[in-house]
Amino acid sequence: MGAGLSRCASAFVPFPSLQTHPAVRPAARFAALSLIISAAAWGLSWLPLKYFASLGLDGHAIALTAYAMVALVSLPVILREYPQWRQEARLLGLIALSFGLANVALSWALMAGSVVRTMLLFFLLPAWGVIGGKLLLRERLGPRRLLAAALCLFGVFIIVGGTDAFATPLSFADVTALVAGLALALGGIANRAATSLPIASRTLVAFVGSTGVALLALPFHPVELPPLSALHWGWLALFAFVWLLGATLLTTYGVMHVDASRAGVLQVVELVVAAVSAVLIGGEALGLKEWLGAALILSASMLEALSQSGAAPSTEAK
Repeated sequence: MGAGLSRCASAFVPFPSLQTHPAVRPAARFAALSLIISAAAWGLSWLPLKYFASLGLDGHAIALTAYAMVALVSLPVILREYPQWRQEARLLGLIALSFGLANVALSWALMAGSVVRTMLLFFLLPAWGVIGGKLLLRERLGPRRLLAAALCLFGVFIIVGGTDAFATPLSFADVTALVAGLALALGGIANRAATSLPIASRTLVAFVGSTGVALLALPFHPVELPPLSALHWGWLALFAFVWLLGATLLTTYGVMHVDASRAGVLQVVELVVAAVSAVLIGGEALGLKEWLGAALILSASMLEALSQSGAAPSTEAK
């Protein structure tokens, strides 16, 4: 995700075993278009989230309403596929927990803070993916992937204020954006580790995970829903089933039919759309450090995306 992002189909490309096969290449053009559309949808998802925030809803409440709606519809599909994912139930549970935490945290960050800053901090994904892939999957790290991680970390260091960041605490939105990126990267690693999980369960379990995380957090952060009219509930339902679920399905279809490297590059559109729309529509301003940090993070994202097809797990003993 994000921002209500069920980005279980991106992180950057979670289904390596399902990547482009000669039989599906004719669908590549439509798949590329679906990735661009879904990336634009995720990049613009801050708009409905800001609207819901104005109604008195926060990221926690969004998970208990919009995400829960899709989760209720998703559960029968996931349970029907139980025989196929039974052997990797723990990985599916980790995917649900990771993506659920990512969705809730990023929704909260986008609703509470600056869209541009939140998205830039969230896109520390390449660094988390490289570090996690090395530690947990023992992936080989070539110079390109190491450079991507370094650029990303340096970009975020600049955005949060450089050495001044150690003098003042990060804001709530900053912390939740970083947590969301870390959780999404962990979910992506679990996705790469899984070999037999069916596509529907991989895709839809993020909605169940988001609802589960929100329910588990209730004792620590009780949620009181503001009075909502029938029209507001209708907007929430549309956001859930058209925006969130629709973008998720488009992303899943895209990464299944497009080469991993190309899919990763296309999904960077999300960051660009979010930043440009926040400036043009949201009235946000970018300072020198945001521009410089954004340039470094975009460069890192492109390098990491282009490294995806060449990344292979290492069999060396550690």
